[in-house]
Amino acid sequence: MNKWVTLAKQPDTTPDSDGFFEDLSPKGAWAQIQPLPPQDDGRNRGHLVTIRYRSDITVEVCVFYGERQLFVKGIENVNEQNAELRLYCEEVQ
Repeated sequence: MNKWVTLAKQPDTTPDSDGFFEDLSPKGAWAQIQPLPPQDDGRNRGHLVTIRYRSDITVEVCVFYGERQLFVKGIENVNEQNAELRLYCEEVQ
């Protein structure tokens, strides 16, 4: 895990969300980011992001790496041991 990412979630405060994200606490984590095979439409790129286990990660979370936004679409708790998470993310081009 050699990339520092920040994690944020969509706000729950109001139903008319302003489009901004609220940082998780702690907001950063070390991650490994791997590209997934291309998808059919060519506009979305898939990534597998691996981080240490955190209980606050949901599909409402976005992973920020530099200027890139990777939206979590699926979560896998590896071997159900609460040690490592695989986040299946989508980046819109």
